[in-house]
Amino acid sequence: KHTLDEKSWQKCISNMPIYGIDIVIYNTRLGVLMGKRKNNPAKDKYFVPGGRVYKNETRSSAFNRILSIETGLSMSIEHSQFLGIYEHFYNESYWTAEESTHYIIEARLIEIKNFSNHFHISLEEQHLDFKWFNNEEVNDSDIHNYSKDYLKSIEKYSN
Repeated sequence: KHTLDEKSWQKCISNMPIYGIDIVIYNTRLGVLMGKRKNNPAKDKYFVPGGRVYKNETRSSAFNRILSIETGLSMSIEHSQFLGIYEHFYNESYWTAEESTHYIIEARLIEIKNFSNHFHISLEEQHLDFKWFNNEEVNDSDIHNYSKDYLKSIEKYSN
């Protein structure tokens, strides 16, 4: 496991940008899958699944770990599309409203074409629930602005 103790992680958040991967799970009928966040940053907002890349962890391994932990799904990074590099700036951190957080995000798209009723998302400690949002809901105040950016741009990437 490549996790840091909380004090070291807080020092990283305070002093440097964090590289992460956001996973945009999309279905043409349902829209984009987002979870309602329990913690800061972006607490109480719907956000796509995502997380940081650990030291000495490949992007591919991080993608697999994040997808599995946050959704219970399994897929290799090769079956996703690169959406771009994004910068996310938050005025708060996990610990306090006085400390900002800066992420450099690699966004990846998973398009689920053949959706089945057996598709199951498992909740983990970061989310209260999951919900699908389509383009008509892009102005929903419960969606975080960074996830709205993904929702707005998704049409040009999907087939």
